[in-house]
Amino acid sequence: MHTQYFTYALEVEKTGSITQAAENLFMSQPTLSKAIKDLEGSLGFAVFKRSSRGVVPTRKGEEFLQHAKKIVAQIERMEFALQTQDTSHQMFSLAIPRVSYIAQAAAQYVRELDDGRDMEIDILEGSSMRIIDAVAQGRSVLGILRYHAKDEDYFMRCLSEKGLQMEHFWQGDLLVLMNKDHPQAQKELLDAQDLKELVEINSGDEEVPYIRTSEAEAPSARRILVYDRAMQLDMLQTIPDSYSRASAQPEEVLSKYGLVQRRCRQRVEFKDVLIFRAGYRFSKLDRAFIDLLCLQRNAVAYGD
Repeated sequence: MHTQYFTYALEVEKTGSITQAAENLFMSQPTLSKAIKDLEGSLGFAVFKRSSRGVVPTRKGEEFLQHAKKIVAQIERMEFALQTQDTSHQMFSLAIPRVSYIAQAAAQYVRELDDGRDMEIDILEGSSMRIIDAVAQGRSVLGILRYHAKDEDYFMRCLSEKGLQMEHFWQGDLLVLMNKDHPQAQKELLDAQDLKELVEINSGDEEVPYIRTSEAEAPSARRILVYDRAMQLDMLQTIPDSYSRASAQPEEVLSKYGLVQRRCRQRVEFKDVLIFRAGYRFSKLDRAFIDLLCLQRNAVAYGD
């Protein structure tokens, strides 16, 4: 049984309304209703009933909610203790997309930790769906999710259903990343025709589940699917007539791999959001990473 459902049920009891509870929890009303039904199905009895006073607990529901309050309070005390205690052990977990500025921020963050103290750092790099699952299941405390702006409704529903909250972090256009020696690299602004004969290099696991194959955009006639950020950069460096769609890259990455980034008339807008479990309070280590991430984002987005 998911203990996050306990929090949902307690909010419903507090407000006496599914609609108000959903608003307070940053969820849709249908999603919260389904979560309560799932909880009741697991328990084997109804927790709430409708009355003239709104949604109120049943007799068995009142007993369950008393236990739920104690469990949630214990979890909150434990999380607070882990976040505020000043011990010699530095713990941090993060799930990130295959994006260079984020990877650099993570590496810089680890480098700046106190090497005189014990540390346990867990950094997962993967697809959007894997990042969501890692944070929802508790493997990663924080996650950074990247998605195409046109897919926002899907991902917002997915986060809500998983009991996750988010904060918008960056929004922009994907650029064309390519070898500096290719003739097309001399143009400051590209269009679809310029890319038609090139080899497209994409992540192989970034499909959005709700899109059927028949609805997806037609893939390039020449493409390579990879599952590793370093492999993608190596391919761009090694295969001169290849390209990828990517957000702005750190200058050191462009220099190291002999790449340039160009704008394209056919815009593809992306969004980066920070995700975490509902009700989670950032620790000092979390905030230190977020501050460093902002600096890295500013460096690639604005040249600061």
